[in-house]
Amino acid sequence: MDNHYCICIGRKFCSGGRNIAAIVADRLGIKVYDRDLLKKASQETGFSEEFFDKADEEKTRKGLRSIFMNHLTGSGLSSNYLSNESIFNMQSDAIRKIHGQEDCVFIGRCADYVLRDSDRLLNVFIAAGTNDRVNRICRHAGEGMTPSKALSLIEDIDRKRASYYNYFTGRIWGDPANYDICLNSSVLGYDKCAGIISALAKERFGI
Repeated sequence: MDNHYCICIGRKFCSGGRNIAAIVADRLGIKVYDRDLLKKASQETGFSEEFFDKADEEKTRKGLRSIFMNHLTGSGLSSNYLSNESIFNMQSDAIRKIHGQEDCVFIGRCADYVLRDSDRLLNVFIAAGTNDRVNRICRHAGEGMTPSKALSLIEDIDRKRASYYNYFTGRIWGDPANYDICLNSSVLGYDKCAGIISALAKERFGI
């Protein structure tokens, strides 16, 4: 049995998943990892954090290869090749290492799949109503962001997240069958979502 527990949170764009993860982590006294994984992976592989930041979950498989080949060419390393799978594996290694060292919350990064063999894992997916997501983007983006542009952005990022997740896991992103619990933040609100997740984690892991 694993010594440490982990809560993996998948989320639709602008559904409040990051906010909910932060509340959960605060209530349980643990850390949240998302882009921090990129920093850890870059430190352990020697590649720049900027490179890993570009090769994140919002990039398609084709885009990952293009980014990497440009990176190698600019670095004088074009004779080498690092596959998209290798990039994914570097992040996966970082996820497994963190899970082995501490209790934590992971946001995205296919962490639910990477840690699928763990017996101390809680998988969550956060969704929200389209209108709420559009309004949230318009509020934060300011002038120039129209509802139609916001909707296009939502559809584009959700599509890329799904493409990344589906490719590397062989699963379907957002399919309720892949998660322990799916929550709608438009119906429940951030605080209640966090409360449900925290309570379930405490019960499951004996916290």
